[in-house]
Amino acid sequence: MSLKLSVLKVICFVLLTGCSVYKAAENKGVDVSDIEKCSTRSCLLSSGMKVVSSKALSSGLFQETYQGLARKSGVNYLRAGGHAVLDVATLGLWEVIGTPVESAISNNRGYWIANAQYEDESSEIIKSLNIYSPNGKQVKCKETQNK
Repeated sequence: MSLKLSVLKVICFVLLTGCSVYKAAENKGVDVSDIEKCSTRSCLLSSGMKVVSSKALSSGLFQETYQGLARKSGVNYLRAGGHAVLDVATLGLWEVIGTPVESAISNNRGYWIANAQYEDESSEIIKSLNIYSPNGKQVKCKETQNK
């Protein structure tokens, strides 16, 4: 294969890839590994979790409930490569199908939920942490050593 033909293929590959490739490669969101190691309020917030409710419990502890958009699975880059190949093979027509498909996947990820309990409202150290998957199953529960 000539060098000119190879260069032309690379240029076409770059120019014809579109939104579906970028949406597939996007890796925004929270994974359980981001939050399971947290032992402070700041850690939960910095990992992408947002406070959705706060309340004082009858036990005297203070509880905050956090939620964070779930990250897509680890096959993002494989899907992005597939979209890129299909974009080039169909001269860009794949974008008509690929972009809505990736948008649907991006909008259907669900949320991680974490219930953190503290000694009081001003405490930074988490006393206990319960984590629930996007489908509602409890996946992690830990009592911290900082009681």
